[in-house]
Amino acid sequence: MARSLSLILFVLLVFFIEHFFGLGRLNAALPVLMGISAWLFWKNRELVRSREFIVSETVFIAAFMYAFVWRFSFPSITPSSERLTDLFFITNYLQGVTLPPVDNWNPPHLFDYYYAFQHYAAALMGRIFNMSPGESYNYAFALLGALPITLVVFVGQRVFQQLEMPRYKRIGLTLLLALSILFGGNGFSPVLGVVYKAPEYGSFVKPGTSGGTEKRAIERYHSALANQSRDLIIGAARYIGSDRDTSLRGNASVNQSVGKLLLPDTPKPAKGKKLVLPSENLGYQYFLGDYHPTLGGFFLLTLGLGLIFSMRFTGAAAKGEEPWGKLSQAALTLCVPVMMITNTWTLPLLVVLISVWVLYRVWFRQPVYWLWLIGGGVVGTFLIYPFMTGFLTSTLSTPVAWVSADMRTPFSRFLVLQWPVLLLIAFGLWEGRKRPLAWFFSGLWLLLLIVSELIYIDDPTAEHFSRTNSVMKWWGWIQVGAFVSLGGLLMGSTIKWVRWASVAVLLVVTFSAGFELQRYWRHSGKYNAGHLEGHYWYTNNATNRQMFEYLEAAPAGIVLEPILDNAYSNTSMYGIFSGKPVLLGWPSHLRTWHGSVPRIWVLKDEIDQFYKAEKVDTLPWLNSNNVRYIVFGPKSDNKKFEAIHNKIKSEYAWHEYEHSRRRHTGIWVKVSP
Repeated sequence: MARSLSLILFVLLVFFIEHFFGLGRLNAALPVLMGISAWLFWKNRELVRSREFIVSETVFIAAFMYAFVWRFSFPSITPSSERLTDLFFITNYLQGVTLPPVDNWNPPHLFDYYYAFQHYAAALMGRIFNMSPGESYNYAFALLGALPITLVVFVGQRVFQQLEMPRYKRIGLTLLLALSILFGGNGFSPVLGVVYKAPEYGSFVKPGTSGGTEKRAIERYHSALANQSRDLIIGAARYIGSDRDTSLRGNASVNQSVGKLLLPDTPKPAKGKKLVLPSENLGYQYFLGDYHPTLGGFFLLTLGLGLIFSMRFTGAAAKGEEPWGKLSQAALTLCVPVMMITNTWTLPLLVVLISVWVLYRVWFRQPVYWLWLIGGGVVGTFLIYPFMTGFLTSTLSTPVAWVSADMRTPFSRFLVLQWPVLLLIAFGLWEGRKRPLAWFFSGLWLLLLIVSELIYIDDPTAEHFSRTNSVMKWWGWIQVGAFVSLGGLLMGSTIKWVRWASVAVLLVVTFSAGFELQRYWRHSGKYNAGHLEGHYWYTNNATNRQMFEYLEAAPAGIVLEPILDNAYSNTSMYGIFSGKPVLLGWPSHLRTWHGSVPRIWVLKDEIDQFYKAEKVDTLPWLNSNNVRYIVFGPKSDNKKFEAIHNKIKSEYAWHEYEHSRRRHTGIWVKVSP
């Protein structure tokens, strides 16, 4: 708890200061911070030797190592998901300039339109430890991924410490609670495991084979296992409305009787397509590897729950508890403005959680320190105010809309996804007769589930994607909240059947998800393991590597790269990995964040014309956009090289990195910027 709160306060304070004074590279501060840490350790050496401190640090190291092992094994920052987008967010803040920084995908405009507080935190860490953009990404992922697990363990320790049972049993319950979050299973996890058949060993390795033939056959079998596990892990999170959500009839890889019963056909209400309704929880983020705001949203959820469970639920505060009661209530409302700049999508859910919790305490005559409660939110709002002045005027409006009848989640799919949460809610309603706190959490998560079926945020996506972003962020958040709060409470129930039924629910979900995760991790190729700079998948080629190295060492300046596609392409890689702005990033994403901006598409057309050697006013156009580096990469049209070179060679020097009979590859560099 102290670790999480101190990190938030430190980053929030520096974030506030840097809106007035950019602090630049901060690696010189590292020895100073380490000296302060050593002094604090020495001053509190008795506490450091205590069992509680050692257990807390052990839990943190274990959680950090779990997240780090995923990033160490699969460290690549590729454009196939939002990883390159997240890296772009981080690089905006790496220079340490006065905020808001220049938008590295759309210079010289400012980056003040996205809730990227966790990316600022990653960049701050990178500046202190002198890390590259990719290293900042991967280490920050491991750190931010570890913090929620430490808070889940804290909740488990608080809930189970009163149980009259051996310590090993309490540790076992705490471990199950943490793993249920860590592995990221949901209702689909066990269902998909029984619906889809696993690859059979005998179909790959035939009797009588030996030597190299047998070895290759076993490798193909392991590869098939990894592919199926990957498919089931993604399927559990994104089954509804995906390519997998088709009729299972006649599918040879499906157990037909089970599939027909659990996954019947559903309608296609959106112009012949099914609604895409994913649910990504915290555990799925470790597998996915995206340093996206979703991760920060889960951290603030578990922090809020940790603060709630750190307070007394019955009677007035005991002697000595009041100071923490005040501080914890202030910290709870501090989470609201922090959520605003970390993951705005889940801000309404956090506000409902805190509001209902306050009503609960008022109803049951629990202490509510109104001054501290309001003060925490006010202080947080003050610290984010400089950011909000730009954010509120630059971000898109996202109105709330009603979910029409034909946009509702098919009941059978909703049931398969949410059955663990619904069971915990039902158990909680029974448990509430003895512990009203269970009523509070059951009512809260049921309310939020119902709300998710009634309204959605009407963002620029449409048709079968209309509800995608809303439920993707909300359902995972609700599930994690229900597992941590109700799962903890119910596994600590004095009603035996409630306790063991809750253990069974979490055990089934956790085991099925954990089985697929370990099988995927064991059998997947870890070709780029250990390359935490994140671009080895591209720079294992000597030419690409040297071009990256040149741009990393070169002076600041705008990089021009071809637009290979409107999104999820290699466009902007050279600039982003070297910490430099590119003239234009992914056009579709800029449209998502800014709405209709014709200038972006005009600029895209101009860049296309440049790489086709069709731009008439080439040099004035380059100069007017302050382009200093022009990448002519492996996917540029080599037939246009000479024509482009002849147009710009009077002001740009050509640096050749590979010249074969087939093509030129290199960078033009402006001679006199």
